[in-house]
Formats: sequence, C-alpha cells, structure tokens
Amino acid sequence: MSSRNPPESTCPDIRRARLEARIRRQYETVCEAYHFDSLTVQLTRVAKPDEMLERMEPDVASGAAAVPRWQPYWAELWGCSLAVCDVLVQHDLQGVRVLDLGCGLGLTGTVAAARGALVTMVDAAPPALLFARLNSWPYRDRVQVRLLDWRRDRLAGRFPWIVGADILYDREDWPFLEAFWRAHLAPGGRVLLGEGGRSTGGEFPAWLDGRGWRLDRTELATARHPRPFRLFQLCLDLPCHHPRTSSR
Repeated sequence: MSSRNPPESTCPDIRRARLEARIRRQYETVCEAYHFDSLTVQLTRVAKPDEMLERMEPDVASGAAAVPRWQPYWAELWGCSLAVCDVLVQHDLQGVRVLDLGCGLGLTGTVAAARGALVTMVDAAPPALLFARLNSWPYRDRVQVRLLDWRRDRLAGRFPWIVGADILYDREDWPFLEAFWRAHLAPGGRVLLGEGGRSTGGEFPAWLDGRGWRLDRTELATARHPRPFRLFQLCLDLPCHHPRTSSR
C-alpha cells in the first residue's frame, strides 16, 4: 500500500526545522516579538552580534582572513528598521511588489509581507539570507530571498516600494544605491529608508540634491537611542505620486 504522507523534503514544518537547525549550528540565537500597531512579528536574531565583529577583527588584522564585502553588520537589528516598519504597517500592501534592499535579518520585508506585499528580500551577506528565510517563513508563499550586491547586480522588473534600513552609512555606496533605485523603482514609486542618525546620514540629502529626486525627511527621537533616527522618503519625477496603497 502506498503511503499518503508527502515526501519528507516537501513538508513545510520539516523544512523549517532544518533551516532553524542549520542556523543554530552556526549561531547562538534568541527569538523576540516585535509589535507594530496590531501586527506582531516573531524575529530570530543573533544573540550577541557584537561578538561576531570582535572575533573577525583579529583574523583580518593578522591576515588570517580577508574582510568580506558585507562584514557581519547584517547580524545587528538596527533600530531605524523599527521606524521603517512603523511606516509600512500604516499601508495596505496587498499584492504590491516590495523590495527589501540589504534585508539583514528580514524584519522590514517580513512586516511588508504580513501586510500582503509580494516581497523580494536581498542582501550581499549569505548568512543574512538564512535568517531572512526563517523570519519570513509564515509568509513564504509571497516572499523571495536572494543574494545580491547592489554595486553590480540587477533584478528583473520594478517595485512600487524599495525599503532599506541603515544602508547609507558608507558614502562610497551612494552612487551605486542611487543608480540601483533608479533602475528598479516603478513609476510613481517610493524609496523608504531608515537611517541611524550618523553624520553621513546628515550629509546624504545634500549629496542627492540635483539628481532628480524629491526627498522628504523626518527625524524621530527615542529614549533608548543617543541620536534621532531619520526617515527618508524618495521619489522621482516631481511631483511625486505615491504607489498604490491605502492608509488605515
């Protein structure tokens, strides 16, 4: 008699358990709940992200290891990502394509997917993609996760929303990011960026001026962060028309 049970490799629970086990073999993790309006998201993250950087630095200094392009910054849950999520939950994103650029642990992309978006999460750090897949697992039917370097890679199609949290820290990346946004933003779309209050973030609007973008900036102060977060919303071709969304 043939078994009616699906092959083990196709069972979602088994595949999720294997993914989680793979992560835990490499990293000490914690799982935390994050609340955005009426939405709650469970996020698995690296328990001690600072230790990853501390372990890497002596190896790089001694020449025992090369500095990876991405470094371990993906392992940190940057506070400004929470501000980006607070914006996303205010919109009905049902069926809207959203690109989470430099997705890291995948929080912003997961929130977008929870709001109904068709999400593409990309990052240059392969370990980040494991966490992004795990954290977006409840919405895996509308999430794609892939390796991407915005300096050289391109995607098919355009997106009404491109979101990113703390991806402006390196001035050398700005020309590549601007070109990437221009190549991938849908007509009338917006780029939504969270920035951690660094001096580079303060210089970014002046750098962008004259390149055909409209930029709206908001600063958000929190008791737990020494510098105000910045939210940048960018759109091309003035006047800016927002993508198909509806506020709740």
